[in-house]
Amino acid sequence: MDAITDKNRVRYLTRFLDFLATWEERPACLTPMAYEWCSAISEVAEGLGQGSMGIGEERCLLPLFDLDMELTLVGPGGDLVHPDNNSHARGLPRVQALEECTDLLRKTLKVGFRLAGPGPDQPSPDLNHTSHHDRMFEAVFSCDDDELIADAVGAWIVGSSRPTGSCARYFTKRIARATPLLPRLRQAGIRALEHNWRSELTMSIPDTVCLLNRLNVDVDDVEDKYQWSRLLEELICSPTGFESLPSHYWCLLGKLTWERLPVERLGPRDVEVMKLLEVVENWEKLEVWMATVWSTILSFPSMPESMGDVERVTLKLISQRPQALQRFENLCKRKIRGSEASTALELILDRVQAGQSPLESPPPP
Repeated sequence: MDAITDKNRVRYLTRFLDFLATWEERPACLTPMAYEWCSAISEVAEGLGQGSMGIGEERCLLPLFDLDMELTLVGPGGDLVHPDNNSHARGLPRVQALEECTDLLRKTLKVGFRLAGPGPDQPSPDLNHTSHHDRMFEAVFSCDDDELIADAVGAWIVGSSRPTGSCARYFTKRIARATPLLPRLRQAGIRALEHNWRSELTMSIPDTVCLLNRLNVDVDDVEDKYQWSRLLEELICSPTGFESLPSHYWCLLGKLTWERLPVERLGPRDVEVMKLLEVVENWEKLEVWMATVWSTILSFPSMPESMGDVERVTLKLISQRPQALQRFENLCKRKIRGSEASTALELILDRVQAGQSPLESPPPP
């Protein structure tokens, strides 16, 4: 970006970005363009500061930089990243130059992501990620401006190719502060997890759980109920998620059970979670989990090898928690009747209604 190198031209670039920010029906092509501009701005700032940018509540906080050192930006054609290699300068002090970069970064993120969002009629731009974007995310997520952070989170929402880092990890810098999240930032975080949860769980389950705790997601916040159901199930099946996921999210999974269309059969870890909850006698969580287990079983024509354990635990659960009976009756009604699994669940419900204990055998035919 040659305009950044010239103190006489940078003000025109600023005005141009201000103009684009007021454009209410911006073309979709502006988003990948703005993302490229953010990379260029971050590269210039990195070269000037020999470190990462810091964006504060005011204009710019630069704790890693020697503020007494005066270094000038170069003219067009010069070396932006290594200013000492240039034979001429335009006289813009280093601190002022970094402030200009900070201001340009704020405006560029706003242009690219303030109005952008996913949707059936919205194209998914291909974002060309570079290492300089990592510096940008580190700086932005450390700042006190939730609107700016929400703009940066947009990179995990609108693009067909997303940044290689973890949005949840970057978020830890913001959620470490006790101040409430701006509603727009909270919704952006919810959408980012919804669209990118597989990658987030691969990179850091603890960071994902930490972010979920702060977002406090409920069913009304969710757009894609199936993806959220899958996210919560995967978390619960992980040792870290099983131990640390708050009860609130077990309840959310229970509310989302009806939206689940399983794509995988019942796995060994699903059965292991069932048995762990039985051992500790956490009947409330076991009710939620058994509903997801039966939702999976009822969606496939053949029965799993662990069906005997599933039937035993289900009968024990309902005997310990009678209010769970209604959930399984509703589940049975919603699924295709006549299948082997549906018949098995109906027999369990008949046994409960007949007052049989979990240890009793069914009467002979």
